[in-house]
Amino acid sequence: MAALHGQQNTLTLPRSVEREMSRHMHLSLPQEACGVVLGESAAGGIRISRFQPIRNVAPDPLHHFSLDQSEWIQCLFSDVTIVGVFHTHPCSLPIPSQEDLQALPNFAGLIHTYLIGAPDLSVSAPEDFESPMLLNAYQIISNEEQEPSGASFPLHPYSLIPLTLRMT
Repeated sequence: MAALHGQQNTLTLPRSVEREMSRHMHLSLPQEACGVVLGESAAGGIRISRFQPIRNVAPDPLHHFSLDQSEWIQCLFSDVTIVGVFHTHPCSLPIPSQEDLQALPNFAGLIHTYLIGAPDLSVSAPEDFESPMLLNAYQIISNEEQEPSGASFPLHPYSLIPLTLRMT
């Protein structure tokens, strides 16, 4: 597994991969869904090429996610490049929660992007289609690498900053 390093400006996501992620989210409801996105570095950012669902084995999967360790390890030791982790918030907006920030050290040394999806409940879909997915992408940043701001210490060792998400 090769990790992608450096500042990335844009995350490019094919609509077909976004549909796979959305389908996994809807099939997992009311629980949080999770998985990894695979891809490569591209000019000006990262290009996602595939989505790999991973079972959520959290004790409380309605409100948290935990990647199945055997599936996660299998991804880590395969010859694909893991671009980031994807999970969903079934009942809230796709913005980082305190639990998300607390879990970042589990991934931060291995990946640099974090995607959060949520059902778009503002749009009604026909009965035979799932509602669209709201999707936000973030870059994982170490707070130790940032300039110290006074004498205070960061609450979490890592932060998430928004990435531009471009659908193709």
